[in-house]
Amino acid sequence: MIATFTLAVREPETNTLAIITASNFLAVGSLVPWINTRAGLIVSQSFANPDAAGSALESLRAGRTPEQAIEDFLIADDLADMRQVGVMNVAGESALYDGEQCTPEVESLASNDFIVLGNMLVPGTTQAIASAFSAARNKGMELGSAMIKGMLAGQQHGGDKRGKLAAALLMKRQGGGYLGGSDTFVDLRVDAAARPLAELRDLYSVFKLYNPQHFSHQMVPVRQLSAADLRLLDELLVHLSATSPSQHLVTLEQPQAVAELLGAHNLASNYDAKKEQVSSLLLAETAGFLRLTAL
Repeated sequence: MIATFTLAVREPETNTLAIITASNFLAVGSLVPWINTRAGLIVSQSFANPDAAGSALESLRAGRTPEQAIEDFLIADDLADMRQVGVMNVAGESALYDGEQCTPEVESLASNDFIVLGNMLVPGTTQAIASAFSAARNKGMELGSAMIKGMLAGQQHGGDKRGKLAAALLMKRQGGGYLGGSDTFVDLRVDAAARPLAELRDLYSVFKLYNPQHFSHQMVPVRQLSAADLRLLDELLVHLSATSPSQHLVTLEQPQAVAELLGAHNLASNYDAKKEQVSSLLLAETAGFLRLTAL
């Protein structure tokens, strides 16, 4: 596939490997990002080669360097000059390959624990991504949100010259998946949309609300909320009430009903009926939830 820009990251504190990608190409998330928590990650784009990506991950797991894994990726490949590949091992060591026949503008860069690469770009897109991502992390922003912020900056700079269609976010850490049953922590895809990165951002907001235990947050008493926060929660309750079977409007003056309504929408962990408290995540991410579910 062609015309794609991608950010791949290692977070050493949590042993998380993550890739976010965007393109004017259908279902980009099915082709570009490849992660094995015991090996590393592979970004395969500009005529992606999924089979070679899997083989390169096996090379990393066998102890070969990122440079050697790229050699293994490209071996006996008739389209080698058209490929663009990024590799990072579990130690954060990385290597990049830009084929001579990749469609311009071709860019790639590597920094501490992250790489950015793309093709058919508005020039400067990868640096815009790297700068925004680094600034967000330096301010303490959580990994996935910082990655999305970086990619949105790349898109604002120009991104894929042909426009927007798809985006995906893949994050893995050992035992970090659903109920600890896999390594896949986040696997969100927007296969075709007018604003794929914005929709991916909203999907990630919903993911946080479904899984608040994985994110830093506080429980805030309803009586301490600002007027703006109260209006936001009222909007959420009106929206959820309208989609519930009873069609009965639930308000914050009904703590148990609020708990039941939120529970019916997998949001129960963000509210304590007895203490009448809401999670700071609910306040921060409800706008994204509403944008997404109002589609």
